[in-house]
Amino acid sequence: MKRQIGGGTGRGPSALGRQRRTIRLVQVLMALLAVGLLTFAGYTAGRATGFEEGRRAAAIDAPAEPSTVQTVSLVVLGALLLGAAFALQAQGGLRMPTPARLDELATRAEATAIDRAARAAEPPAKS
Repeated sequence: MKRQIGGGTGRGPSALGRQRRTIRLVQVLMALLAVGLLTFAGYTAGRATGFEEGRRAAAIDAPAEPSTVQTVSLVVLGALLLGAAFALQAQGGLRMPTPARLDELATRAEATAIDRAARAAEPPAKS
């Protein structure tokens, strides 16, 4: 019995609409994660304020002092996630790898390989 190596896509690439939906889903998930990280960064910054107020009031249950690095790293990760979600919006859209396109790419690869082999076969220039 023959197994499919292509991961179950025996009839070619997935449809363009399906690819777009998948990209949109990934964008939404990345945006939600970024919002969660930025919200948590705001919470840790607020805890830092609560720590100072609790210490001034000599409260017994004052929160532990949060690290500034934690807040900064959460903001940076959130911003990177938002940037990556925005970068997934390609202006040109998706280009389906049709059989004609694959033939074109294979022809270019063969021509490049022949050119490299011809250059390698040439004798070196004498100085």
